[in-house]
Amino acid sequence: MSKPDVEKMSLRMESIWMDAENRIIQDIVRRIRKTGKITSTADYQINRLVEMGKSTEEAEKILQDALEATYPEMFKLYDEIAEWQYVRDRDLYEQINREFIPAEENEQLKQVSQAVRKQTQDKLHNLARSYGFSVLMGNRRVFMPFSEYYQRYVDMAITDVISGAFDYNTVIRRVVTQMTNSGLRTVDYATGHSNRVHVAVRRSVLTGVSQITGEMNRINADKLGTNYYEVDWHPGARPEHRKWQGKVYSKEELASVCGLGTATGLQGANCYHDYYPFVKGASERQWTDEWLKKQNAIENKTKRWQGKELDAYGITQQQRRMETAMRAQRSKIMALKTARADPDNILTMRVKYKAQLYEYTKFCRKMGVEQQRERIYMDMLGRVA
Repeated sequence: MSKPDVEKMSLRMESIWMDAENRIIQDIVRRIRKTGKITSTADYQINRLVEMGKSTEEAEKILQDALEATYPEMFKLYDEIAEWQYVRDRDLYEQINREFIPAEENEQLKQVSQAVRKQTQDKLHNLARSYGFSVLMGNRRVFMPFSEYYQRYVDMAITDVISGAFDYNTVIRRVVTQMTNSGLRTVDYATGHSNRVHVAVRRSVLTGVSQITGEMNRINADKLGTNYYEVDWHPGARPEHRKWQGKVYSKEELASVCGLGTATGLQGANCYHDYYPFVKGASERQWTDEWLKKQNAIENKTKRWQGKELDAYGITQQQRRMETAMRAQRSKIMALKTARADPDNILTMRVKYKAQLYEYTKFCRKMGVEQQRERIYMDMLGRVA
């Protein structure tokens, strides 16, 4: 790669992190203005800003300017939080200055940036690698205006999550709101498949973050001089993934056994598994073969629901189907309201939605799983019934 290209890439990466920092600052300010104090979440985000390279003095100045606060008001905010038990870094608020760390010297940012470059093949955009939104013209892949729009928002979401300052659900809600406010309701893939925008965003963000995490773990493995990784374990995994989760594999076996790099394998679409460096002779497995055997036996046990026998994966899939059906029903209700349809028709649809909610609650209780209503309400339509 030529020197101009390297410089251009460095500037682009710096711009990505500056944009992320600005969004973190805006969220901190919003929280402080709303409550009149530094909340637990704002405290965590301030610490993330410092870890990303801001000096404590600079962080204080940014907040003071944004809040239009006097020095006594800032000292009052800092004194209050320094007394709270949950504060993460008391020194930060007691004016023990931590120096500014330039991006090129910040090891944490350098590692994440290196992972992002690998994930995007040095293009630094389309972090979720959603190539279904592009078209081929001749022998070149060209991104159309819609795909650029979609990828820009998804890229911002992924950057915010990997910065550590925002959680998945907060970021996904924000991006879904931004997209639906612009009139976007569905995302059409090049395969002909179509998803509602909140489903497409959630999948893209989760997959993108997972794949960048994988790149970071490969970088760490190289530093540790190991070729082995431990794949993590989670309940309700699909049967094909249940076979290999929780075990140790070589880098080559991640692809040959776990399907890394394929849509249906490790870190593919809708896969929640990650893998971490494992040093033989030094690392200890988190999940032993004996434990995995017992757990698989538990996961294979079935429970009966409406005439069907469901194992752990089947229960999860049924739960997702019910959540999808309720989101679709909520969308229908809002469409009827917007069109000022017959009130009786709207009432009928609302009654059906309430029945779906009742059935969902009953299902989760009987199957012994937690309700995940945030999946129902991620459409940001508010109260519909």
